Amino acid sequence: MVKRKLGYVGLGMMGGGMASHLVASGYDVAVHDLRDEAVQVLQEKGATGVNTPRAVAEQSEVVISSLPTPQAVEQVALGPDGIVSGLSEGQVYIDMSSIDPDTTRKVGRVIAEKGGYMLDVPVGKGPADAARGGLTLMIGGDADVVASVQDVLDTLGEEQFYCGELGMGVTTKLVNNLVSCSVATLLGEAFAMGAAAGLDVGVLWNVMSNTAANSSHLQGSFKRRALVRNFDPYFKLRLSHKDLGLAAQMAASLGATNLMGAAAYQIQTIAMGMGLGDEDQTASIKVAEKTAGAEVRRVK
Repeated sequence: MVKRKLGYVGLGMMGGGMASHLVASGYDVAVHDLRDEAVQVLQEKGATGVNTPRAVAEQSEVVISSLPTPQAVEQVALGPDGIVSGLSEGQVYIDMSSIDPDTTRKVGRVIAEKGGYMLDVPVGKGPADAARGGLTLMIGGDADVVASVQDVLDTLGEEQFYCGELGMGVTTKLVNNLVSCSVATLLGEAFAMGAAAGLDVGVLWNVMSNTAANSSHLQGSFKRRALVRNFDPYFKLRLSHKDLGLAAQMAASLGATNLMGAAAYQIQTIAMGMGLGDEDQTASIKVAEKTAGAEVRRVK
């Protein structure tokens, strides 16, 4: 059976992996990115490169995007030569970016006025999972629209959670990342404190791995990044910082407390000022190390 035509806008570490997996799964995929080299990589895998988000929409039955900021989503969707300008009645737009619900709903209203449908489907896990279709999907939007693109969602995500109406997917993602990004930042402070106190950070890691202090960050990013001084990005600090900022905005709009998240955001803001935005989010440990006067390095 010939699979439907898809479009993909945004070919970064996550979007590029997802688009590649869709091509490998037999979909005819039109792609666009501001970086010509990213488009070329997908073309070499069998995708069709086009010049604008509008052209992506015009050549696709379902349009997907994965973009770094709310501003980027709004520009790609609503800007000149944006997705909306090429959208046909009944077409579905799936945004997989981690943004705020207000922007999602704003774009969704314009999509609806054009006769189309929008889902917000931010993702969990990392680039390797994107490239194999093993992501966690947080789905927001009309349940019937979700059912109409279930084949696409099944191709991209092995775990799927329907979170409610449009905007609830990104709301769930912000709450999730409030915890995840704060934990990553807190671990940096803890290990810098331990190193300053003279602890063997390898022993400290072993202890924490066998107590309630254990976490996927401890077993993953800290083991493979911070403790061996490898800050190649798995999840860039600038994206973690962005998500903590969006979570803070959402908390303020709801009158909810955000003291722990605000502290993590402040630390990451300092790290951004140190020029660490394109390093892994665990690079925020360098802020704590500078304050404590001790470097964290596991002795093998």
